[in-house]
Amino acid sequence: MTVIRCLTMQKNESKLLEPWILWHGAICGFSNLTIVDNGSTDPRVENIQAYYESQGVEIIRKYNSHDDFLNKGQIFKKIIQQWDKEKNYDFVIPMDCDEFIAYFLERLSVDPVEIRSHFENMKDVKATFLTDRLLLNIPNAPNYYRPQSVPRALFQSQTIVDLDRGLHAPQTIHTEKYIRTPFIHIHLHNRPNYEEIRRFAREKISHIAGAIPGEAVKPGQITPQNPDESYHLKYYFLHSEEEFLQGYRFTPDLYAPIIAEHFKKLGVDPTPILGTQAFPQPPIQTQHNFLAHRRLQDDALHEYSVFDPLFYAYENPDVTKDTFYGKWPILHYMDAGWHENRLSNPFNIPSFILKNDL
Repeated sequence: MTVIRCLTMQKNESKLLEPWILWHGAICGFSNLTIVDNGSTDPRVENIQAYYESQGVEIIRKYNSHDDFLNKGQIFKKIIQQWDKEKNYDFVIPMDCDEFIAYFLERLSVDPVEIRSHFENMKDVKATFLTDRLLLNIPNAPNYYRPQSVPRALFQSQTIVDLDRGLHAPQTIHTEKYIRTPFIHIHLHNRPNYEEIRRFAREKISHIAGAIPGEAVKPGQITPQNPDESYHLKYYFLHSEEEFLQGYRFTPDLYAPIIAEHFKKLGVDPTPILGTQAFPQPPIQTQHNFLAHRRLQDDALHEYSVFDPLFYAYENPDVTKDTFYGKWPILHYMDAGWHENRLSNPFNIPSFILKNDL
């Protein structure tokens, strides 16, 4: 049986930690989950960790400083190399606590059995695996996600060479062969409460001088050589909540209730992590388990389209040959294809529109 390990670092993730454990425990088994606790002080987190530690989850508590957080990539590398010595796994997925692994090729799947089967198919392949697609949850819009291309790490055993703090640039011994995997990360980064987003962002950029407008420079803070370092976290202090939400209103996204449904099957209430704001929730009647979606007339109307990933790729060779959109053709449909009236499914099923009467 293929052994898949999941590795994360977290601090005070009271809402995401247990969902992360249950989601990946269903795929890998509790004994193959490792959580590096970065100095949690929240009693709820301590209780969650203590309980699941008794169920077989490994909790590492010695890396509890902010410097350890900044050195996350090297800490993960050290842990993985120790596992390599023990020869007790086939794959390891280093990830953040707000990321959840899933399958997306001809359809979106969160089925643990199917996910494991695709790892099994990769077991004897000698290559650097590219996992560079994710679904980012739309803030305050439960079941809606924005496809993005963002590199993430995935290692076969005995192959790690290096790993950066952001887990975006994994290096392996296989420098000449690269294979894109069918996996995606569901990224639940956008918490329903904007102040909570800011609180977690503040912890992560507290070492950067001037990162938060209006705050004086503190002893020990640094000025990074790259001025854009952690810009996605600084953003929350440069923009209001309304400006933040506005950034999601004009780009198509995906409607995928299968994710929340899976959380419920695992015994997790998705409301605290996905939000409660009322958006249309049409039934999914397609084998792909999602619909393409865009807002019309300033949220008064919502349009939905059946999207067949393999059909769209086959019918649009200009897209598949593109260095960016070829990674994931659905990004092209979101950015341009829908506006250009390109066919999104082989049966030319028309889109439908719902009023936002909720």
